[in-house]
Amino acid sequence: MEAIGIEVPSIEVLNMGEIGAEQLQLQQLALIAGLLVAHVLGDFYFQPAGWVKSRNTKHLLSPALYLHALLHGVLAFFALLILSLFATLATKETGAAATGVSTTGLSAASITAIELTPLFLVAIGVMVTHFIIDAVKSYASPTTFAFVIDQAAHIIAAIILWALLTQQFTPLLQHIYAINYHHLVLLLAYLIILSPTSIFIKQLLSPWTKELDELTNPKRTSGLVQLPVQRTLAMAGQRIGYLERLLILTFVLLNQFAAIGFLIAAKSIFRFGDLTKSEDKKLTEYVLLGTLTSVVITIATGLVAKWCMGKL
Repeated sequence: MEAIGIEVPSIEVLNMGEIGAEQLQLQQLALIAGLLVAHVLGDFYFQPAGWVKSRNTKHLLSPALYLHALLHGVLAFFALLILSLFATLATKETGAAATGVSTTGLSAASITAIELTPLFLVAIGVMVTHFIIDAVKSYASPTTFAFVIDQAAHIIAAIILWALLTQQFTPLLQHIYAINYHHLVLLLAYLIILSPTSIFIKQLLSPWTKELDELTNPKRTSGLVQLPVQRTLAMAGQRIGYLERLLILTFVLLNQFAAIGFLIAAKSIFRFGDLTKSEDKKLTEYVLLGTLTSVVITIATGLVAKWCMGKL
């Protein structure tokens, strides 16, 4: 696929080739940003709830599935067209500032300078890939995992189409191949603070968990009624722990230790009511032990990761 018709003045004209290259890179990044904006608008703002229900029930027989894919193609085309016009005008303004020749703004020449065929091909690609991905998703259960996979597939498709449009496919692959041990250390650190840390904290607190359950759940309460509720609350607590440790590790890697204190203080404020209502302070000790263990493990993981990357 040919590159989009955005002309950057040559080094001889501008006498500043590095600025011209930087301008071209910004224009190319604007195109992928435009594709992603079009995707968000089409999926979350311009898609009626009736379309989603029709797609999930009728699947390939749903007219909404085809209309939704067409909508994404149209949005993608106009996003690329508008950004291409802006890029063309910006390039001409830069050239005019360097040569002292005034420009007349948007004109027919500016529009004809854009190659529409690559834009149409990308829009068609967006439409086809969106149709295929949403058709497959219509057969899946409406879970968080399915939602994440669906959105990731759309984003990957948009990036690939953008790379083909801007002739950045080979550099994109080079960036992927450039993954080194720094990236793997980061990945390992984030993986450690999720499920492994939750399991460790659960095992650490197990001697007090049974005692606390007997204290907070009277024997007269039916276990059959409480069991689903307990499982739901346990899963919610696990998710909260995940988010808390993700934030703490990110703050450590960014050297924002003050933000960690703010996060712990905010959590303490939200839990203050429950902790003060505890008659014998067992719940207070239980929560503090779990929170401090989580914080210590996450901070230690972040510091070790920074040391391994040579940033400590």
